[in-house]
Amino acid sequence: MTTALSVSTGMLSLDQDLEAFQNFLGKADELQHSLENAKTPEELLALVGTGPFRVILGFSDDEAIASIHWLHTLLEDIATTGFVAPRPVHDLDGRSVAIVDRGIWELLSRVPGRPMSWSDDDMLAAGSLLARFHEVSVRLPARPQRPGAQPFVVCEPAHPKAQAVRVAFEREMTTLAPARGVPGVIHGDATQSNVIVGRDGCFYLVDFALAYEEHLYADIGSALWRNGRSSADAVTYDPKRAARFVRGYHLVRSLAPEAASAIVTFMKGRGLQLQHRLELRTGRDDTVIQRLMAIDAEGARITDAIEAALS
Repeated sequence: MTTALSVSTGMLSLDQDLEAFQNFLGKADELQHSLENAKTPEELLALVGTGPFRVILGFSDDEAIASIHWLHTLLEDIATTGFVAPRPVHDLDGRSVAIVDRGIWELLSRVPGRPMSWSDDDMLAAGSLLARFHEVSVRLPARPQRPGAQPFVVCEPAHPKAQAVRVAFEREMTTLAPARGVPGVIHGDATQSNVIVGRDGCFYLVDFALAYEEHLYADIGSALWRNGRSSADAVTYDPKRAARFVRGYHLVRSLAPEAASAIVTFMKGRGLQLQHRLELRTGRDDTVIQRLMAIDAEGARITDAIEAALS
């Protein structure tokens, strides 16, 4: 099994000091066995430190722990379907989760590969990948909502511009009720950042940290929050790029024409969710509002492009 060591702040490069990191983690008895048997970073399993969630999003410690256990149960269920994704590894004294200094550490397998590119062909393939995951999602065992989840409908940011979009979002959600799509587990961030290409040329979905129960179209809208931009760092959107991703999805999991407007509504919902979370942690990122306003302004053009891709 190909593995690597990662933490919540990002992947560690393989040339970093392994011994220093081992010493840092060595205080946790549950981690010691795995660390002592690792000779190189490649031999270490993906170890993700989620940190004390209550500091970031106002979660209680119990809620944060329950949230991680929910995620690991989901990943175990996904593994039984044959869909390739990170899976829990029970090497922490028979568990895949350990609590160290009120930080939550996960032991997960790593899916090796390179990041997907920003090309039209890769965007089409990424859309098809998300559709294949949704084919799996709708067949998974029923489960309660993830503890601490923040579905779009409960996100009410205080920013004045976001509040105006929120009013439109609520109206559109009511109008589009029949076209919202079926509910299920969504990845939550199936963007170019979380899709990798393996040596076999296949595309794989990684980092399910934001997974929760939501309408499946919300997953498409969340993916387009990044994938639909004119470039990765842009605050504007390219309707043709958004349509390319949705076209890839449609080739695997057929979408009705009315899905186009629902997807754009969920793009707004993702922006409202991100602004809501930003305010909870008293952070500031003006690009969130800028992108939300761009989607609000360009929504009709994006919808038309997606409708054309579905024909």
